[in-house]
Amino acid sequence: MKISARIEDGDAILSLTTISSRSMLKVNEADRLADDLERFLIDPDAEAINRHYRLVPHGTGLSVQTTQGDFDLPWRHITSVVNGLRANV
Repeated sequence: MKISARIEDGDAILSLTTISSRSMLKVNEADRLADDLERFLIDPDAEAINRHYRLVPHGTGLSVQTTQGDFDLPWRHITSVVNGLRANV
């Protein structure tokens, strides 16, 4: 499993690739997404974040929710997603 992230015109694109499939989620107006994700690394018990997206912590990671769908982000992948988002800024 590979999870990656990038910023395009202010929106984040989260991608999950496995051996047999690939899924993507677009997060609109995601200029603060990297900081919001990183907040949960510092405090995994932080309250859910509600912006143009919603970040909800659960036992195995975070649920990234938008009007277009949702994406489960395991704890072990948050740092690489944050780095991917910041690399495009």
